[in-house]
Amino acid sequence: MGGHPGEKGMIRANRPIGVFDSGIGGLTVVRALRQQLPGEDIVYLGDTARVPYGTKSSETIRRYTIQAGAILKRFDPKLLVIACNTASAHGLAALQAESTCPVLGVIEPGATAAAALKGPVGIIGTLATIQSGAYENAIHRHRTDLEIHSLACPLLVSLAEEGWVDDPITDAVCRRYLNQIDPRVKTLVLGCTHYPVLLPSLRRVRPDARWIDSGAVTASAVERVLQGATGFRTERPRGTLRILLTDASSRLREVGERFLEEPLERLELVEW
Repeated sequence: MGGHPGEKGMIRANRPIGVFDSGIGGLTVVRALRQQLPGEDIVYLGDTARVPYGTKSSETIRRYTIQAGAILKRFDPKLLVIACNTASAHGLAALQAESTCPVLGVIEPGATAAAALKGPVGIIGTLATIQSGAYENAIHRHRTDLEIHSLACPLLVSLAEEGWVDDPITDAVCRRYLNQIDPRVKTLVLGCTHYPVLLPSLRRVRPDARWIDSGAVTASAVERVLQGATGFRTERPRGTLRILLTDASSRLREVGERFLEEPLERLELVEW
């Protein structure tokens, strides 16, 4: 790209944001980005052929994350977001080392928000995210003294994908899980991108808790990066959304629309 520095900067500001997830749960992060930064173009890549990542080895997750970055690089993004807690835990540093643009994960923003509040913190997530200790490490980088209670809640992903949002079964499962977390814990981090869909049930079980949605705090972190050197897209009030998947089943559109809270007009298949 030639031209004056100002022209180059303008072009950079108008590039899309690339968002990657192991499946379609990361559309809750896209939803937060679309709400907070409506003018930005977004290219979303969901590795639906190889989901879930939670059962894979750390090395495999790193490899998949770098491959996803290579696909998104084709769209010349100004910024990349790993909208997957498992990939953020195991692949963020590897992708940052490979990428020519800034790369954000969803763990650090959630950990930063949790560390800013008083009292012990609870983290719920998939088994791989909890076992990685990524949230504990990130929180303790801010506050070494903070008491943390972590709990894997694997059944919640299936309930979110089934759309059992206001359902007594979901309430019962949430209660079964959350009863294992000390009642003194008033700050809880949603350490999985599927979990925001289940907030009605989670809030019924813990009505006095403050829930940190990693999608919402990640959108704020993206906004801070764009305020810096990267810049905001200003061409039009509503940015475009392009969704790439590595496999397309009939249910993906239905589940994706539930997570995104808007119609999925077009799904594109992409190969590695």
